[in-house]
Amino acid sequence: MQAGEPLGGRLARDHRRLAAIVSADVVGYSLLMGRDDSATLAGLKAHRRELIDPKIAEYGGRIVKTTGDGLMLEFPSVVDAVRCAVDVQRGMAERNAGVPPEQRIEFRIGINVGDIIIDGDDIFGDGVNVAARLQTLAEPGGICVSRVVRDQVLDKLSFAFEDLGSQQVKNIARPVDAYRVDLGSVGPQAQSRGRRRWQRVTRGLGRWWIAAGVLAVSIAAIAVWTLPELWKPKPAPSPPAASVGVIPLVAPPGDAAMAQKAEAWTRDLTAILALSSSIRVVPANVVQTKAESDGGIEGVARTFNVRYLLEGKIQPSQDGTLLSLRLVNGATGEQIGSETVSLKQDDTARDQTRALRTGVNHLKGSLSAAEIRRVMAQPLGAATPMDYVIRAWALASTEPDTPQAAREEIKLYDEALRRDPNLVPALGGLAEALVKEFYDDIHIDRERAARRIDEVTSRAVGLDPTHASAWRIRAWALLYMDQWDASLEASARAIRIDPDNSFLIEDRAGLMTNLGRPAEALALVEQAIAMDPPGDANALWQACAAHMLLGQYELAIADCERANGLNAQYVFVDLNLAAAYAHRGDTERAAIKKAEVLRLQPGRTIANLKNTDSLQPDYVRLSDDTFYAGLRKAGFPEK
Repeated sequence: MQAGEPLGGRLARDHRRLAAIVSADVVGYSLLMGRDDSATLAGLKAHRRELIDPKIAEYGGRIVKTTGDGLMLEFPSVVDAVRCAVDVQRGMAERNAGVPPEQRIEFRIGINVGDIIIDGDDIFGDGVNVAARLQTLAEPGGICVSRVVRDQVLDKLSFAFEDLGSQQVKNIARPVDAYRVDLGSVGPQAQSRGRRRWQRVTRGLGRWWIAAGVLAVSIAAIAVWTLPELWKPKPAPSPPAASVGVIPLVAPPGDAAMAQKAEAWTRDLTAILALSSSIRVVPANVVQTKAESDGGIEGVARTFNVRYLLEGKIQPSQDGTLLSLRLVNGATGEQIGSETVSLKQDDTARDQTRALRTGVNHLKGSLSAAEIRRVMAQPLGAATPMDYVIRAWALASTEPDTPQAAREEIKLYDEALRRDPNLVPALGGLAEALVKEFYDDIHIDRERAARRIDEVTSRAVGLDPTHASAWRIRAWALLYMDQWDASLEASARAIRIDPDNSFLIEDRAGLMTNLGRPAEALALVEQAIAMDPPGDANALWQACAAHMLLGQYELAIADCERANGLNAQYVFVDLNLAAAYAHRGDTERAAIKKAEVLRLQPGRTIANLKNTDSLQPDYVRLSDDTFYAGLRKAGFPEK
């Protein structure tokens, strides 16, 4: 594929979904086989036949693959995945009772929740890799889970979790927050770290009565300090920001074909939502949802520890199927957004995915608005790191393009990262705000600003290379570093991750314009608008900028005026309108737009505009002949 070639019809879409992944392997398998391979194989088969496989089936899991000494499992429910793993480890402890230590078959188990790529019967992806690495952190007979697993089951299961801290594991760029599941005292399981520490202390005391005395005093002290706390009611944990539970779509009763479609589209909606690094998605299991139905919407939201629920139903229409989707507040049941998606009978799978994507994008706008209202209504002292990110969203949605607004956003993102250095949405938002400052601050140090954008975006894609938004902004950082081919590749990578996102196509159009290829930019804009008609302000702005470079001033005016009508805060829209009006000889309108630009950005000149412009030679030549020539006619000063 040539760099810059329109991507819409050429990229195969990965089949993805969210799942709970369980990785298990036998401790010291090679040593066991070396001692007695026949007995080891026979014992492992017996454990599989009598305990492990029945438990997997009981909890609705699927064996993805076996590796002789290990298993990779997939569960639609993270609660069922943890329950299954606990039952297996407790069962193995019972089966190992009386077996000499050197002959015991013990498992280490790791559990993660993540976006997986489906390839036939196999699964791949970062979520799978993390589960495998967590398994290596588990003790023999133990279970190690990721933070997202712990968060999702904490209030649903009775097990305690020991925080193992942030772990750097092989082949995973970002540190992994790991937790050990406390299996309790059932069965002769491997000793916990806490128990081993206590044994080391008491072993050296020499006399049993000293240990007993210390224990008694400790228990009394703990009781004095903790009993009053036990009498106090514990506040319910607050659900994570921008968290959504996806309720299975409801099909007409008795229609098996529609029920199958509902199940498939539920998975697709979940996977589309999960493409956003800012949204925490919990796929709701049908059985669990029914079990909690007596508690209504609020009960389901509490069960899954989410702020919002996405629900809907499907029904046949004259020429296809209608999906009626609702996004509701999990605490109140209030509807905060709704969308109807029409899927035609003759639509291709790609057409259906794009229609679902468009519907989800509109609901995400409602979600963002609801989160902004929630966060802005609470005191700043109660803000979580993600709440600081949402406060920055509020600024970006209300403030015009000024250096001061960009710097206020940067402060909020910096505070979020001070509290959580690995918060990817904060890194992505910070990069966006730095780009705004890059364009809006007339005194910006180009090289220094470009280096910081490069640093932030490089860190974002290093921490989470599976989210398209991080690669999208990374592409602009590479453009500012004059790495033009790498910029296009980063953009292409974002689109490969999320090929049905029209905004990514629009964004690539902007890159094409800045690389002196406006005709290709216009083709991409047409593709984006066809994906989500009639086109948003960003698509129209990208078309306007491309028409400007081509000297098509009337078309540029038409697109920029429409963009202005949808979002009046794009300073570059006013700059292009000033230039286009001047080329047309409409000096009065050019003067109005010039005054509007200088009101927001006093001291704006052609020289400081060029300081932040693309240095690609074709773009420099085209922009000098069209855009900058028009600004000179409109009366913008050279320096």
